[in-house]
Amino acid sequence: MTTFQQHASRPDDAAGTTDEASAPRRGGPALGRRAMLAGSGAVALGTVAACGGGTTGDGGGQQQTGDAPAGAPGTVLGPASEVPVGGGKVYADQQLVVTQPTAGQFTGLSSVCTHQGCSVSSIEGDTIICPCHDSRFGLDGAVRKGPAQQPLQSRPVTVADGSVTLA
Repeated sequence: MTTFQQHASRPDDAAGTTDEASAPRRGGPALGRRAMLAGSGAVALGTVAACGGGTTGDGGGQQQTGDAPAGAPGTVLGPASEVPVGGGKVYADQQLVVTQPTAGQFTGLSSVCTHQGCSVSSIEGDTIICPCHDSRFGLDGAVRKGPAQQPLQSRPVTVADGSVTLA
């Protein structure tokens, strides 16, 4: 009853018929408990989504995959002539690097860097380069310069009829 008397004495409610839902609040939070809980749940969900797995940016414009390389056995990658002797070619869609250290010797490697899961993006001469943190790998996948500590994962490939294929 005390609450009604306080509301009835307000200047905007001389007749004592204030609608509680539209009346201005005095003191207390501006948001109701339900609205506050719903808002904090949305923030928590957004935070979890931002920290989730999958492909994410690394700040260097490259993607971090961390997943197993794509491409099924039997996938034709392209002509063997596109893989230079003493170098290699990155097949980004299949997360694969194919190298040819010597004529006719082809090696398949995962393009997922073993440091933090970025995709290697280029080959300069006989060196595979990860642009995220500048790890360097040989044409056999061995680490030449860190921060990566482990070699690139081997992925078997074959060459038949002039085409490189995932084995």
